[in-house]
Amino acid sequence: MKFHDREKELELLESLMGSAPSFIVITGKRRVGKTELIKQFIRSRPSLYFFVDENKSADVLLAEYAEYVRSSLRLPDYVRFDNFEQLIGFLLEQKGPLVVAFDEFQRFQGVDPSFITTLQKRWDLKEAEAGVLLIASGSSMGMMRRIFVESGAPLFKRADNVLTLRPFSLRQTFEVLEEIGVKGQDEKLDLFSLFGGTIHFYRLMEKYRARSFEEAVDKLVLSELAPLRTEVRDIMVEEFGKEHATYFEILAAMALGKCTKKEIGDFTHVSPNSLSPYLEDLMDFLQVVEREVPVTEDQVRSKKGRYVLKDNFFRFYFRFIYRDMSRYAIGDFAPIKEKVIKNWGDLRGRAFEDVALEAVRKRFSGQYDRMGRFWTRKGDEIDVVGLAKGKLLAMETKAGRLTQKEARSVLNSLEKKVELLHDEGRRKLGLVCVAVEGKEALKADGYEVLTLDDLLSG
Repeated sequence: MKFHDREKELELLESLMGSAPSFIVITGKRRVGKTELIKQFIRSRPSLYFFVDENKSADVLLAEYAEYVRSSLRLPDYVRFDNFEQLIGFLLEQKGPLVVAFDEFQRFQGVDPSFITTLQKRWDLKEAEAGVLLIASGSSMGMMRRIFVESGAPLFKRADNVLTLRPFSLRQTFEVLEEIGVKGQDEKLDLFSLFGGTIHFYRLMEKYRARSFEEAVDKLVLSELAPLRTEVRDIMVEEFGKEHATYFEILAAMALGKCTKKEIGDFTHVSPNSLSPYLEDLMDFLQVVEREVPVTEDQVRSKKGRYVLKDNFFRFYFRFIYRDMSRYAIGDFAPIKEKVIKNWGDLRGRAFEDVALEAVRKRFSGQYDRMGRFWTRKGDEIDVVGLAKGKLLAMETKAGRLTQKEARSVLNSLEKKVELLHDEGRRKLGLVCVAVEGKEALKADGYEVLTLDDLLSG
């Protein structure tokens, strides 16, 4: 698979390289492609890439780094570094051009926190003639913010830029899937609903020659040798250590539709009043959960907020794997796969709803003051609502191909639900779906209609 769609990021790195000494922080969710971006940039240029392995002591890591520096820069054996301060000082004295990258930088807080304060001191004393581009990359976005971004952080304002790498968009993901041989929009949408925009999973698909949703599930997840067999557990253990079991319980509750603190607390052993730190970790550090508030409510003070899984693969895992772990552990995959096929429409629908909401936000940017979901405690929901003085946009999403009769039925139901908003302004109703029969006729009747083709071209 070729390197995809990170041209702007590479241009930024190139610009900073040209004005060295420079310092950039790269953050983003796990598997989003941070390491691939660094590898692409340092290819064919002088560089040193250091991986921060939290399973090694500071002394072992320093010895490893020292040997790597000697070998890479062809230094004599007598060159030694007795501590990290000597190593950092040596690196920052290089006239360059040289890229120095530390991957999973936040792990220094566990391996040797003094590395961070030492780097601060040495960076402040660096020579203007140094030709080093320093890259600090990390997956724990909350911890990286605490090191670099928050006021009072040890490396606050030291970086010239903080680059947050985003998952691939729907369009970008479809292009990747086309390249690796996946055909058909529905097949691609199913795979996006499974893996989201996380490029690592599609590289695995290519490596394991999976060309469809079913093959991806079979080869990458439901197999004794599946590469993603322990993916979620490994992430949770690495991030939360001995407390990971509590986070598992909370995510399992969300996968069952428990979305308020009371509902989650009743399902787990954690009282509602004690849930906030765990939820904040899942939102901030891991970024697999988000708090939603009805678009009509105060987004900060509302008590109608609900907590939902926003990561596609985590949704899949906690819906189908975690709840059936006994079968999964002994390799009894057939019943699990049967449940996946039978209930897949729910997860595909939620993933499509997320994509549709973002697409509508982009399409109507600046036209509405607020845009989001709407729901009531009685269970009434509208997938997309835009609010502005004197006008209202309301749209439903359907992750399928609709006949015109089905589309008009959805729109008729939407007209009734819109009354719950008690808005007297100008109303625009609409529909977002994979495809619809009679699209132009619906638009002629005043409805806003977007299909998958529109989302891919937007």
